[in-house]
Amino acid sequence: MIEAATIVDALHYILSRVKNAGKIKLIKLVYLADKYHLLRYGRTVTNDDYYAMERGPVGTTVKDVLSLDKEMLAKEYNYISRLIGKTGANYIANPVAHLRYDHLSETDMEALDFVVDTFGKKTGAQLTVYTHKYPEWAQHEHLFKGNSIRRVRIEPEELLSVIDDNCFGVSPEHVEESRKMVTGVFH
Repeated sequence: MIEAATIVDALHYILSRVKNAGKIKLIKLVYLADKYHLLRYGRTVTNDDYYAMERGPVGTTVKDVLSLDKEMLAKEYNYISRLIGKTGANYIANPVAHLRYDHLSETDMEALDFVVDTFGKKTGAQLTVYTHKYPEWAQHEHLFKGNSIRRVRIEPEELLSVIDDNCFGVSPEHVEESRKMVTGVFH
């Protein structure tokens, strides 16, 4: 089950480190954190549903949270607006005294720290180009030319991909163990 509070905590955590970021950059950083955590620990940070869209893989609940739509997010809106603010086109972490990130585990924060340290200085456009290299998006690229299709579901198992740079530092054997955890198939 997707918990918007976990996503809000993850976004606030990232924003507290990068200071401000646009929507595309935040969507990409959360995607990369989810990918990192899935590859290493067999689950994502956010448990979000991913879709391949024109600008790359997108977590749908992350996208919804960043819309800051009071009606769509009625139940979570107060929590979201308490933690995340907006200045122009960029999002900021609202200062919150004694925030403990109760919805994030130690390994969740490890994944978020990794993506901020590795990708935090990149722009949304640079991250879009980078995330387009992953097969879970690249296999659908042709569908977005001419805008015939808006989105295609990405199954969690598809997120277990690495590219030549293997920035996540996982061995093929470790990826296979994570795949077994995700699929529940242990032969």
